[in-house]
Amino acid sequence: MSTGVLLCLRGEVEQSLVASIAAAPGLSVVRRCADTAELLAAALAGLGSVAVVDADFEVDRPLISRLRAAGTRTLVLCEPDAVDRHARLGAVAVAPDGDLLGAVTALADGIDNDTDRTAERFDVVIGAGWDDPGGASTDAPEQGPTAEFAESGALTGAGAALGDHDPGRVVVVWGPAGSPGRTTIAVNLAAELAAAGEPTLLVDADIWGASVAQVLGVLDEFAGLAAAVRAADHGTLDAASLARLTPWVSQDLRVLPGLTRPGRWREVSGASLDVLWDQARRLSRWVVIDAPVLVPDDESGLGLGPARNAVAASAFAAADELVVVGAAEPIGVERLVQALLDLDDVAPAGLHRTVLVNRVRASAAGPRAAASVGEALARFAGVSDPVLVPDDRPMCDRALLAGTAWAEAAPRSAARETVRDVSRELRDRAGQRAHAPGRRWWSGRGRGLRADRVGVARTLRGQ
Repeated sequence: MSTGVLLCLRGEVEQSLVASIAAAPGLSVVRRCADTAELLAAALAGLGSVAVVDADFEVDRPLISRLRAAGTRTLVLCEPDAVDRHARLGAVAVAPDGDLLGAVTALADGIDNDTDRTAERFDVVIGAGWDDPGGASTDAPEQGPTAEFAESGALTGAGAALGDHDPGRVVVVWGPAGSPGRTTIAVNLAAELAAAGEPTLLVDADIWGASVAQVLGVLDEFAGLAAAVRAADHGTLDAASLARLTPWVSQDLRVLPGLTRPGRWREVSGASLDVLWDQARRLSRWVVIDAPVLVPDDESGLGLGPARNAVAASAFAAADELVVVGAAEPIGVERLVQALLDLDDVAPAGLHRTVLVNRVRASAAGPRAAASVGEALARFAGVSDPVLVPDDRPMCDRALLAGTAWAEAAPRSAARETVRDVSRELRDRAGQRAHAPGRRWWSGRGRGLRADRVGVARTLRGQ
């Protein structure tokens, strides 16, 4: 049985390769595509297992990732100085003077899962860029920060290079729709980590409503998330380039601003974000991600672009810690309960989850607000000992107006002290120190329970 080959080439090289494949055993050209859209459609239709693409068609990481998801491996024909860059994108790359037919044959052999033999043959034919068909990439990692850049002190607020340290930890701040205060908590949690002397990067990945820059008073125009993703798309993102995209907002705190408008969400792919998280770990000891809410996804299976929830999925997959934020009011608690139940389908098993209920106040949750919220979460979601953030509206307004964190606006506020305690717990777990007996965690006992809006409301009202 022959292996189908899809071509997206120009000029004489296409004619030559078609003739060579026709004479080669076990290979056949099944489609000669005019552009990458036709190439991707053919791959999704299952017409070919190997795609050969000219680099002039603007091959990037999302395209290679989508082809791989369709079961098609990619070979890129590019100039010699671009071979390494395309190899970092996850493709096999070969220069015009290389053995193109040998590369196609080696890649086709790999589809039969004879990885060792194919990798050995590929190294002989091309010399670099083999991508394991089983999914484990053996190509060279993207370049980290240069020694000169690290020594300059640009990678951390304290001036210490992170190259010799373990990768940073990723904290994802997420929650249901309805403005429970996800961004506010993400900003202040990152500020508390930075205030403790931990170099921290705050990433605004809320593609539906980015607002971190506004909350912190970053009014200058910065390319932010879109530019970082574009660099990852083309294999040029490293810690040094990420540092140039992340302005300092305080000692030890960097910010990567989000998209300028929600309509640009299609520019952000999960595959490129995976690279962004890796480089962010190299840049800072802590990476705090303000993640987007989950929205109804396209169930047709015909979408050629990024999925609507690809950003959230990528963040969950990279997370070391997950902070789930809800609002302390009947509708907010009901949404939080439902979100916690939905997490079993979207978040990795074993991911540590901190449930945080924001703006706890008697006017919305009854005279025994804290007890009522805790009882509702225990009853309907199986959450024991959630973090309860007292409502301090004057302090929040003052911080927002000044474009600063709670620690600066009102260091003795009970709301600020609660978030500071959460940051301490994160650092304790990162340092593998003993947990306090009263640690806050997601018990997982809510599986199979259903959010009951009437029941939640009655519990908060003490009925």
